[in-house]
Formats: sequence, C-alpha cells, structure tokens
Amino acid sequence: MSKTYSEQITKTQSLLTGLKKNIEIVRSKGLNEEFINKLESDNNLVATFDKENEQIKADLKNKIVKANSKLDEIKKQVKEAKRIIKSDFDQSKWISFGITDKK
Repeated sequence: MSKTYSEQITKTQSLLTGLKKNIEIVRSKGLNEEFINKLESDNNLVATFDKENEQIKADLKNKIVKANSKLDEIKKQVKEAKRIIKSDFDQSKWISFGITDKK
C-alpha cells in the first residue's frame, strides 16, 4: 500500500471510530449514520483500489523486466545478423537486407 493512501485510510478509519462513538453528538451537525456509512464505504473502496493498483504496478514491473530482456535479445540477434551480412556481402548489397549503415 502506498504511503499516501495508507496514511489517509488510517486517518479516515480513526475518524470513523470517533464518529461512531460520538454519533449522538455529531448527528445534529449532519454527520449522521448515512454520512458515516458512505465515508466508511468510500474508505474501503479506496483501500481496494490501492491494493489493485499495487498489484498492477507489480505486474507492470515484471512485464518491463521481461520486455527489456527480450529487447536485449533481439538487439544481439540484429547485431549478429548485421555482422554476418557485412562480412559476407559487399556494402552495395547491404540495403537489400535492410541495413542502412555506412560502415
């Protein structure tokens, strides 16, 4: 859970506990059961969203590692193919292999 979300969720939960204990005092101020229930529901929803976001971030991090690894692999393959073509064919033929290098 991210620090920002975690802190706000904890603060909200603490407030909810206080509001529930003092419902008789705050009800006349508009902080009634409906308000408290909505706040609690919204706080739970934020916690759920944050948990989902953290999972998505972890998945993304794993996919980035895999993508970078595959990118390194194809760079090596391209380098090897170019090396072979450049050593076996005249520079004037390189373009027919898709190689636009000058050297």
